[in-house]
Amino acid sequence: MAICYKLQEAGRPSEGQDAQALSSLIPVDTLEAQTSDTPIVAILSKQEFVQLGLEQPGAHESLDALTAAESNYVDLCPAYIVGSLAVPSRTDTGAEPSLYAFYMDRHQLIFVDEGESAKRALEHVIDIGVLSGATTGHCLYVFFKELLVNDLKSLGTLEDEMECIEEQLLDADSDIPSGTIMRYRRQTMRLDVYYQEMATMASILSDNENKLMDDAVSPAFDHIESLADRLATRAETLKEYSLQLHELQQTRIDLKQNSIMQVFTIVTVLFAPLTLVTGWFGMNLSLIPGLDWPYMWAVLVAAALLCTGGLLAFFKWKKWL
Repeated sequence: MAICYKLQEAGRPSEGQDAQALSSLIPVDTLEAQTSDTPIVAILSKQEFVQLGLEQPGAHESLDALTAAESNYVDLCPAYIVGSLAVPSRTDTGAEPSLYAFYMDRHQLIFVDEGESAKRALEHVIDIGVLSGATTGHCLYVFFKELLVNDLKSLGTLEDEMECIEEQLLDADSDIPSGTIMRYRRQTMRLDVYYQEMATMASILSDNENKLMDDAVSPAFDHIESLADRLATRAETLKEYSLQLHELQQTRIDLKQNSIMQVFTIVTVLFAPLTLVTGWFGMNLSLIPGLDWPYMWAVLVAAALLCTGGLLAFFKWKKWL
């Protein structure tokens, strides 16, 4: 079901504020949105977007191509802008990214989404209340900002979780599955790519090559680019941290395997004297000295026990046991 808002001016700013008129997002029905003279912001399904019958040639094809790519990208055309967003989850490391697209011209900003992701993000924009510009370009800027503004806190939470994983890896009694660490690695890699792509999108929008946005609006995307770059740097650090966790876990596995092999080696060495004795006296030869002596078995048992005890004492002295 289509969700529509109109950008309505909320009065002139007071002295000392920006000279641009303040505005708000006001809910309207579909019919009013189609006939409104003020800029419109809407969330539509793909079918509803096709039914709009936009006059811009190639807009539908461009959106289909961008959405299929499952990446963050923007394409500037002479009379409109289309873009796609693949927003990864900040809380669920195993969740797939939320995919939706957007179309913007001077009169309308339309998000094409089959789910609820764009709706939730736009609700955060609405919660701001009064916007500083009654244009689609400014609304897109605020939308982008809301996508990123809380991510430093989310990355901090992710780092805290990874530190807990590290503490458990250093604890010999804990057991961390390899899949847990790999999920964190995939998450940090996904976030790193996401922030880099968002920075590229913001850079393209700030250039405003098609002059679709006002000159006062396009430079605002430089702030989005700067924020995305900082987040990408932080995500890169977490990605390297996840690699260190993987190496730490691999080292722990190697040490555990070495410990098992050490036990097998010690057992083999302890039984080596017995193996030698049984091998020597197990041969079917009658010329071996001592076979006729009735106390030979006692001597052999005592010698085997003495060798085994000596080896045990040697291993403890070397702290191998």
